[in-house]
Amino acid sequence: MRVAYFTAGTVGAGHLVRGEAIRRGLARAGFPGQLRSFGPPTRFDAWTGGDHVGVHVRADPELADPARAPASALGRALLGWDPDLLIVDMFWAPVRHLLGHLRCPAWLLVRTCPPVWLTGAGETRFDPGPWARIIAIEPIRSRVLSDAIDPIVITNPDECRPASDLREILGVDGDSALVVVSHAGEPDERAQLERRVRARAPAGSTIVSLDPQGPLRGLFPAARVLGGADLIVSGAGYNSFWEAQWLGRDARTEFCAFPRTIDRQRLRVERFRGHRPRANGADTLARAVVAVGGGRARGATA
Repeated sequence: MRVAYFTAGTVGAGHLVRGEAIRRGLARAGFPGQLRSFGPPTRFDAWTGGDHVGVHVRADPELADPARAPASALGRALLGWDPDLLIVDMFWAPVRHLLGHLRCPAWLLVRTCPPVWLTGAGETRFDPGPWARIIAIEPIRSRVLSDAIDPIVITNPDECRPASDLREILGVDGDSALVVVSHAGEPDERAQLERRVRARAPAGSTIVSLDPQGPLRGLFPAARVLGGADLIVSGAGYNSFWEAQWLGRDARTEFCAFPRTIDRQRLRVERFRGHRPRANGADTLARAVVAVGGGRARGATA
């Protein structure tokens, strides 16, 4: 079975990380097939643990034309691979004219977003009809949603390393408070967090900024080792926020909500902080994918 994961996200690593979280969930479920991700090239592509196809999507006029969409770079990539299931992360517009050409069901994953995202604007209207499932991956409500799962997180508690490992990796003395800035958004945002920490951290603290492109990039996914930090400072993006809730680090995490066009980070912190997921949505989604592979023929709907 071939599963295609598509995202058009380019701000930070969040959307790419979600695909990697799904990949790891499938591995835990014993999925015998293949996941291939498709999306615009980013500086984080090396983080993926398997196939990733970089396809330029933004401002591609062919994708907006029903007749020409199959001949677009994305159309050629997806149709050429001919998946058995397409999972789309948030960005439905680039694939809307491709769904009818694919011989497989398509699932759309939706997190907190401005209401217009699920209606469309102008001539670009959202049509829920072609989607076999529209799945909420945060505790949100919308009439177009067909399913809801717990948030998708890249690692589970039993996969995390001992708390002492982080200090050992960083070479930090065990007596000082360890404050970690962990953020994979825009570089200037991480700089903002660093300035904020230096101004407010307790005296004697050791402050470490985990530069996702620096010498510590081998820590990916950082969620596995951050349990060793006394304080974590991060943006309030989907992955960082729900990692803290799922892994029991919320009380030790300080979130800074950054503005986003298609995300609502401040709302996430205000509404969902303290929400305790019952499961890792990556595992729930993986079981659904395995069920499709085991019980449905090509071209069937979910």
